[in-house]
Amino acid sequence: MEDFTGLFDGISPEAANTWDKQIEAGRYVRGEMFLKAAKSSVSPGGYILDYGCGPGRISALLARNGFRVLGRDPSPGMLAMAKKQNTEGLDVEFQPCSFAPKEMPSEAYDGIVCSSVIEYAPDPAQFLMALRSSLRPAGTLLISFANNLSLTRLYYNLKNRDPYQAARKNTWNWPQFRELLQANGFTADQPPRYFYSLSDRVAPLRFLAASRFWGGLGLVIAKKK
Repeated sequence: MEDFTGLFDGISPEAANTWDKQIEAGRYVRGEMFLKAAKSSVSPGGYILDYGCGPGRISALLARNGFRVLGRDPSPGMLAMAKKQNTEGLDVEFQPCSFAPKEMPSEAYDGIVCSSVIEYAPDPAQFLMALRSSLRPAGTLLISFANNLSLTRLYYNLKNRDPYQAARKNTWNWPQFRELLQANGFTADQPPRYFYSLSDRVAPLRFLAASRFWGGLGLVIAKKK
C-alpha cells in the first residue's frame, strides 16, 4: 500500500500552526464540531481513539472536556507536534500506528474520532470494518468525509491549493457515504454537518460552510450496529 507519511511529516509544522491560530482566534471549527458530536454521542469520561490524530489538537480538546483519549498517527512529524502541546493533567496520550488500521484491539473504545482520514484509505470498506471491530457494542464513530459536491473543494483542486490532494483516494456525496457506512456495520440516522470552506475566514459568511454545495467536509455521527 502506498504510504504518504513523508507528505504529512512535511506539512506537520504548518498544520499545527494553522490550527493553533484558529484556536487562539476562537474559530477552531473542526475541533468544536467534533467535540460537540462527542458530547452528544459518547458517555462522559468515555475512552476515545483519535485515529489519524495529526498534530493532536482535537485529542487535547476532547481530553480537556473530560474524555480519556488515545491519539494515534502514522506520521512521526505529526506526532511530534502533538506531543509538544501542554497536556499536563489531561488523560491523553499519543502513539504511532500504521498507515492503515490493523492489529487494533477488539472492542476497546467507546468512540472513535476520524477527522479527514478515510479519504486517503485505498480500501475504505476495509478501513471502516477495522474501526468497527475496535468499538465497543453500540460504540460511536465520529467521522468526516471529503464532500465531492463542494465548490470549495473544486476551487482548491483547480488552483492546486490543497497540500493533501496528491494523497487523497476518495471523495463522496452524502448518499454514497451513508451507503458505505451501512454496508460496513454502521447506522447514521442524522445527515452530516458540513464545514471547511472558502468563507471560513470571513465571520459573517461562515454559515455558508453548512451547505453541502459549499462545505468541503461532512461530519457524521455513526453508531456501530
